[in-house]
Amino acid sequence: MPEQTLGLPLLGRAAEVRADSVDREARTIEIVWTTGATVQRMRWEGWDELVEYDEELQVDERSVRLGRLDAGAPFLNSHNAWRLENVLGSVVPGSVRLQDGKGFATIRLTDAPDASGIVQRILEGTVRSVSVGYRVHTYEITAQEGKRELWRATDWEPLEVSAVAIPADPGAQTRSSNEIAPSFSPCTLVRNLNLSSPSKESVMPDTPNDKPATDTVRTDPPKTPEQSASPPEEEPNAEAVRTEERTRVSTITQLCRRHKLEDSFADDLIARGVSLETARSEILDKIYEADPLKGKTTEPAPAEAREQDTREISYRDALTNALQHRASPDLNKLGEDARQFRGMTLLELARHSLERRGFSTLGMSKMELATAAFAMRSAGYHATSDFPAILANVAGKTLRDAYDITPRTFRPWARRTTIVDFKPVQRTQLGGAPDLQKVLESGEFQYGTMGEGKEVYALATYGKIIAITRQALINDDLDAFTRIPRSFGASAADLESDIVYAILKDNPVMQDGTALFHAKHNNLGAAARIDETSLTAAYRAFGLHKGLEGRLISVQPRYIITPPGPRSVEARKQITATTPANTADVNAYAGRLEPIEEPRLIPASGQDPWFMAADPARIDTVEFAYLEGQEGVFTETRTGFEVDGIEIKARHDFAAKAIDHRGLYKNPGAAA
Repeated sequence: MPEQTLGLPLLGRAAEVRADSVDREARTIEIVWTTGATVQRMRWEGWDELVEYDEELQVDERSVRLGRLDAGAPFLNSHNAWRLENVLGSVVPGSVRLQDGKGFATIRLTDAPDASGIVQRILEGTVRSVSVGYRVHTYEITAQEGKRELWRATDWEPLEVSAVAIPADPGAQTRSSNEIAPSFSPCTLVRNLNLSSPSKESVMPDTPNDKPATDTVRTDPPKTPEQSASPPEEEPNAEAVRTEERTRVSTITQLCRRHKLEDSFADDLIARGVSLETARSEILDKIYEADPLKGKTTEPAPAEAREQDTREISYRDALTNALQHRASPDLNKLGEDARQFRGMTLLELARHSLERRGFSTLGMSKMELATAAFAMRSAGYHATSDFPAILANVAGKTLRDAYDITPRTFRPWARRTTIVDFKPVQRTQLGGAPDLQKVLESGEFQYGTMGEGKEVYALATYGKIIAITRQALINDDLDAFTRIPRSFGASAADLESDIVYAILKDNPVMQDGTALFHAKHNNLGAAARIDETSLTAAYRAFGLHKGLEGRLISVQPRYIITPPGPRSVEARKQITATTPANTADVNAYAGRLEPIEEPRLIPASGQDPWFMAADPARIDTVEFAYLEGQEGVFTETRTGFEVDGIEIKARHDFAAKAIDHRGLYKNPGAAA
């Protein structure tokens, strides 16, 4: 019989919380973690063939390995075992049982503060969905002509249980790791090709002889003759598994305490279920990292390391340039280093990146290749030339470029600043200096004071997550990495304009209890079109402004701000120099103002208003602020947990506030 080796991932199925079993005082719930029902699944076979099959779990003491589950398997948050705070509890040892073709277990929830929010949702019934992760060791496959194959799991093992927002899709494959190696287990498919006259051994007990043949799938590699001659090992019972687990936990705890490592590190090793051999290796690595003398050298980095870093950066930049050129040839010129990647699809680039890292892609299907590319890690850490980092770099650069080129008309007349944190800040309105007084001969100089007012505001955070899935990679959907981030970048820039111009439109109340534009502030004119008369009234209002100490200040308008339309035309006519026929035709304000058009100022109804603003270097107008060190839109990337792919988070910390009414003027506008 021909044999074929197949990699199978950890699988997931929806489980059920028994609503009447919730014990809030004991912090326990009971779940039905399997019913053995038949569900439809799919897998990639070859390069582009998607094969559907039915999976059935055989639920009895002989078929289910209960050791790990009954020894206290973890209860996780969404199958995420790589962070300690995602452990929400554990299976109560000894509570796992099989009854009437179903699997039952009791979960004890943690009372740790960092998990209290999710645990509370579970106890109150808001989170009701549970998913169980399991691995199949043996399938018995029945092939039926004209129908999907039936894969009956006759030897399988539940590994963990998770609370999830949406229960695991029966047709999906759920991984509990983003590493490449653990994602798949080797399976040997032994197929009987003689479907017309199947042998007795190849037919399941409940399958009539006139049905197609049955295949057997083992997760163990083919045995040598010497191994085949040895008697099969007995399956360890639950007590043996519990004893082994207690030994593992005790040894890890003692090793960590002996080497004075943090308890949280030991807890993490225990929660992840690593073997003693792996735990010892990680403990040695931790001891090395904690060595105070490690890396304390003034010697320069070896030439080989510097050269390697240069190659990594060059490779990343070349792939980034190739992808950007392919997305927008007119905006991104193809560099010499990037020409070798010209015309390559996303999957071809992913294969190139994987093989460059030493990963063999021979025989990988499209889905497997995409999965491996997104899970790619270099020597235990993500490198800047790993394919997910390159894709994130492309998306991030596209997003930032779109943000930078999106027009923001408020920048000339508003003042930019940065804020170090998210606490409310006070912006002081300084009055003019006190009057100078004559000092008589031998007289003393007198101290003066400056009046002040305050406006208070704080930064706010805005953001969104862009999810890029394996399907986008397989479909060669370059728009997912360019067009969507470009839209997010433009959206971030538009958000700034929305916030700033909302101040002019909404006329907020200032710290003194009066609206920004108000007769008391002497900065609200009578409704008029833009002409010499209305401009003269505006200049006069600016000229009458007094400082906080009650003395006239010298502030003149520099910008005239209008919505597109009649007001814009009027403004440009009044500030454009012409050759007059007589003195009555002279533009008195020619060249004195800079026009700014902003469509956000178009009102929902009524006449178009117009505004004037002083130079922000002379007096405060509207102040807009970014978080110090992250000025503009900022991106972060991680391998996706909610999606199979990568997630790019666009975060923008921004705020704006009118600081001083004396630098701004409004006219409600009138019909032309």
